[in-house]
This record gives sequence, C-alpha cells and structure tokens, in this order.
Amino acid sequence: MGFPKALLPLGDGTFLTHVLDTLEEAGLANPIVVLGKHAPYIEPRIAGRAVRTIVNEKPERGQISSLQLAIQNLPSDYTGSLVWPVDLPLISAQVIEDLIGLFRGSGALIAHPTCGDRRGHPVIFHRVLFWELLHCPLESGARSVLMKHQGETVTLATEETGTVTDIDTPEDYFNLTGRILDSDRV
Repeated sequence: MGFPKALLPLGDGTFLTHVLDTLEEAGLANPIVVLGKHAPYIEPRIAGRAVRTIVNEKPERGQISSLQLAIQNLPSDYTGSLVWPVDLPLISAQVIEDLIGLFRGSGALIAHPTCGDRRGHPVIFHRVLFWELLHCPLESGARSVLMKHQGETVTLATEETGTVTDIDTPEDYFNLTGRILDSDRV
C-alpha cells in the first residue's frame, strides 16, 4: 500500500479509528490493537482511547504473528476473540452484534460472516482454539484452524460487502473513497 493501513483516511478519521468507533458502538470495550512497524505514528493518534496496544516486533512473520500476540495478552476469562483486520474498515456495529449473538447462542467454536459465497471478517474464535492458533504454521496461519474446524463453524449471512472488501492497494482505496492516496502523509 505504501502507507500504514491503520492511518488511511476514512470520513473524519482513519481506518483504525473507524474500527474502534464501531467496536465501541457494538459494546465491545477495551480492544487489543496489535501494531507493527508504524506503531510510533499510530499510537499517538489513538491516545486517550480505551484500547490496549501491543507492538509486533516481527510483523514480517505475517498476520498470524499479530493474532498470536493478541491471544497471549487476552484476559483469562475471555470466552473468545473477535479478530478484525484493519484493512476491512466498513463493517457495521449491527454485523458485529449479530455475529457475537450467533457465536454465543450456537456453541460453535468459530463464527464469521459470509457475503454471497465469500467468507468474511471479522472472525470469532472460541478460547478452546487459542492453543491451535498459537501453534499453527506461519505459512498457513489461522486459515488452517478455520479449515480444520469447518464443522464447528457458524456463519452469519449478510449483504454487507464491507465484510469481504479488503483494501490492499491504492486502487482499492480509490474505489472505496474516491481519493488518491498521498503516501507522504503519515
């Protein structure tokens, strides 16, 4: 992308502040935010928010390494973990609330939304899967755990395309916002 995804402008804030606002609206307090090499730029922009930040010193190991850090820092009484990559900022609080309700009511080990025939985000993993997530291969990441437990997964069908729309390139960002990315504005 050439720019920290967490700091991509969106509305009056950034991708990260939009995600944090949505989590707050859905009633999820004190999320863990795992940051990488741009942590010194991002942390000041979320200062004063009820979040816990953790810096992944080796983000080149992939997303699973950030998820593993988050899991290692969860309170012991958490039933599960909602995992929301920052490059999918357009998920509503309603989807979050519905997904949590489905997860809690189903007894499933994994819950995630689907849009059309595509698996989306965020994903909720039950705590019984934390050990597997902490020990899964870096190259396959959480996907290996998702595939292994397909029979213990519930899905929330939604028409909300934000659950499957990753913003990974400047073109994706332009298609989302109509704005050209200024990579000098960190």
